[in-house]
Amino acid sequence: MREFVVRYVNGPLQGEGSISVPDTAAAEPPLVQRIPLPAPEKGVQQTMSRMVGGQSHAVYERTSYNDASGAWEFQLVRIE
Repeated sequence: MREFVVRYVNGPLQGEGSISVPDTAAAEPPLVQRIPLPAPEKGVQQTMSRMVGGQSHAVYERTSYNDASGAWEFQLVRIE
C-alpha cells in the first residue's frame, strides 16, 4: 500500500489527511473521492437512515499538488 498526504481545502472535511491506495494503483491519488459523512442521527435512527440510503457523502475533486506542503489538494464539488 502507498499513502498520499492530502489537504481538503474546503467543505466539511477541511484539513489534512491521507489516502491509501494499492501498490498497483496510479502514481497519483484518485481524481475524485466520494467520502461518507458522519450521520447526525444516533442509534436506531442512524441505522434506519443508512438502510434507506440516507447517508450523506462529500464529493471532492483533486485540484493540484502543493510542493511546499507535499500534499495533494482536493476541493469540495458537492454534498450528496
